[in-house]
Amino acid sequence: MVSVRKRKMARSSVKKNTRRTKDKQRAPKIAHHPVLRAKWDKNLTLKQNYEKLGLTSRLSKYNGGQESSVKTISEYRKEQEENEAAHVAPEDVAVETDPSKIPEGEARLIRDPETNEVVQVIYGTMKIKKEEGKPKTESGIVEELIEYEEQHAKKKKPLTPKEEEADMLEALYEKYDDDYEKMKWDKKLNPLFLSVGQLKKKIAVWKKANGVE
Repeated sequence: MVSVRKRKMARSSVKKNTRRTKDKQRAPKIAHHPVLRAKWDKNLTLKQNYEKLGLTSRLSKYNGGQESSVKTISEYRKEQEENEAAHVAPEDVAVETDPSKIPEGEARLIRDPETNEVVQVIYGTMKIKKEEGKPKTESGIVEELIEYEEQHAKKKKPLTPKEEEADMLEALYEKYDDDYEKMKWDKKLNPLFLSVGQLKKKIAVWKKANGVE
């Protein structure tokens, strides 16, 4: 005999979340854009695909959900030794004169202790270690997206005043010209009690639609 709990579950409107349903929700749908569809790799995650294309899927920082690179103990120790060897104490940075210990793109100024004038400029030659493991980005994807949007963009329709407002705006302009303060207080021609800012915008649209300067 079926229990009361089982009968309630059978009558419940809440559907069971099966593994097949979860997989459908997880798969990103990119069929709406042909440029992305042509370059999309189904074996990569959404974030990895965006990084590969040189785009970003999120403007703020990620809070977990990222793959971390796995390092062996020997690799970790070697990296620590390299960092310690390349480390320069903060008090020695300003007086460093060896170009091989100054990062590339930076320079040190040697000043005269008496006049404080710059007597020598030492440019750094130390190469900065670049991060590895990031996928190479495809160049030109942004240009392709912009070109596609320009080709398929719909022409913007010119703004026109509403039919029920056109006669009202015409009557207000003929009576007051550009005196929007008086228009605001005309209860007969301005039954909607439009403000000065609203009247300026609506009459500007009306002027453009009717060729009034």
